[in-house]
Amino acid sequence: MNTVFRGIRKFKRMVQFHHRKGLAQNQGVSFLQPNYMFFNTFNTTSIIIDVGCGHEAELSRHFIRTHGVKAYGVDPTRKHHPFLKRIEEETHGQFQHLRLAVASSNDMLEFHESEENENGSILDDHTNMKHDTVQSYRVHATTLGNLAHRIGTSTIDFLKLDLEGAEYDLLRNVPAQDLSKFKQIFIEFHHHCIARFTEHDTQAIVTRLQSVGLNAFSLDDHNYLFYWD
Repeated sequence: MNTVFRGIRKFKRMVQFHHRKGLAQNQGVSFLQPNYMFFNTFNTTSIIIDVGCGHEAELSRHFIRTHGVKAYGVDPTRKHHPFLKRIEEETHGQFQHLRLAVASSNDMLEFHESEENENGSILDDHTNMKHDTVQSYRVHATTLGNLAHRIGTSTIDFLKLDLEGAEYDLLRNVPAQDLSKFKQIFIEFHHHCIARFTEHDTQAIVTRLQSVGLNAFSLDDHNYLFYWD
């Protein structure tokens, strides 16, 4: 009976997923593997910020290749630095690596780098940090408002946040004026990686961002695209 129930739930989720995707595509949302969503309004004057870009910076490279954007990859992970340096050279500066963490304050923070998995976190109770071999070291952190200031522009076309759990503290009290600098914001939430966060915490952040005027869209209640009217 439990197997049947799980099968029904899985089928319903699949139907909901495809229904949402169809509606989103009709409204102009584009999708890129593995989980990215965006309105494809970019051109050679566009600026994107790819926070938690990883060593491949695949999202930045995609937008550089398809639209000629200026991309900033934000990632403090030491083992990624030589790979991101190579991307800077290959793109002749269209990609620029910022060795920063993004957090709720401008400070020096302890960062935890996993040897087994690609992404680290400033949270030591992330499931990878609890089970992997970890190196910890201090990194510079910046707020969203200060990040835009560092880049030297008041408007950013697209922001991706993959913060491995730090998104909850960052977004719980982020000033609306900081969010207004970003035309689109894609966020991967990590309630599945950290025991003290649940889907209710994710929904609370979604509601909070909607309260300042952002629209929210998700296929899976896990990855979200936020945008202004």
